[in-house]
Formats: sequence, structure tokens, C-alpha cells
Amino acid sequence: MNEQELDDKLSEIGNNLKLFDTCIPFDYKNENKRYLTDRQADLCSKLIGLFKSLRFQIKLNSYKSIKYKEDDVINNAMYKCGTPVKIRPCNEKYGSKTYFGILLGDIAKSISISIDKNQDLKVSHSFYNPAIFVPELSTVIYGYESWWSEIVSEEDLNKLITNDVIKNVWYVKIFNSLNKEERE
Repeated sequence: MNEQELDDKLSEIGNNLKLFDTCIPFDYKNENKRYLTDRQADLCSKLIGLFKSLRFQIKLNSYKSIKYKEDDVINNAMYKCGTPVKIRPCNEKYGSKTYFGILLGDIAKSISISIDKNQDLKVSHSFYNPAIFVPELSTVIYGYESWWSEIVSEEDLNKLITNDVIKNVWYVKIFNSLNKEERE
């Protein structure tokens, strides 16, 4: 079997994988009836993963050219590099202390890869997140690992990021209210 024939077979199977996507990982058993055993569900999930990997691998093996999007690893569209910030890391090892930080910019944490209809491999930076250098800790902490805000004035220097400040962030309030409703 050549690559094209294998790709055709995998595509045929792949077009029907959605039948399994909805029942295996989430609802392979219910209160009254068991559709699959745990072992069968695990095996089916592994097979689905294998088929998806093989389909991509075959396309990857036959790519014609690489198209690299010329985007920057560091994006300074929102804040200028060097912007002073205050930051409270979420990691418990740092405690509940607010630190002084220097914003480096939004840094790409990953790359994305896709294969277009012309069999060209497209590569670009992705998953940008603010990176903040914290001199006192000699480390970089990302925005998704912390609570942080820009320091605009001298008064901002003295305002700590406390639990009360975090509790009053609009999306934290929404999350807490939804969480409270679920418990009731």
C-alpha cells in the first residue's frame, strides 16, 4: 500500500471518527446501560488518537515546502517592553507577596503547524502571553501564572495585589457566583 492509498483509507475512517468522539471519552456508559467497558473505551480512544496522528504524519511526510510566517517571537502591541508592573505570582512558593516586575512583552510560548491544501507546511508563532521579569526572584513569570498590573503612578507602587483585590476582579466575581450556584 502506498502513501496515497494509506491516506485515502485513513481519510475514509477519519470521516467517521466523529461517531466515536462523542460517545467514547465522555459517555461510554450511563446509568442504565454500559456501551463499552473501560478497557474498550481506552483502546478506542487510543485508536482514534493513532488515526489522527497518522493522517497528519502522512501529510507531513509529503509536504512540498515550508511557509514560515514572519512574525515576532515578542509582540509589544499592548505594552511597551520595559513597562514597570506589579505582580503577584499564583505559585504558592512565592507566598502572597506583590513584587516589582519589568514587562518584557507578549512572548510566543508555542508554534502552530498546519498543512494547507497545496501540501505546504505552514509554521507560525502562537500562544502569546505577557512575560514579566521579576528582579527580586531573578526569574520570568508569565501573565497566566500571576495577577499583575501596569504601574502608572507612584501611588500604584504602594498598592499591593491582595486576596481582596483578586476577589473583586470582574471575571473572578462571575466565576465565584457560578461556582456558588453549582454548590446550591
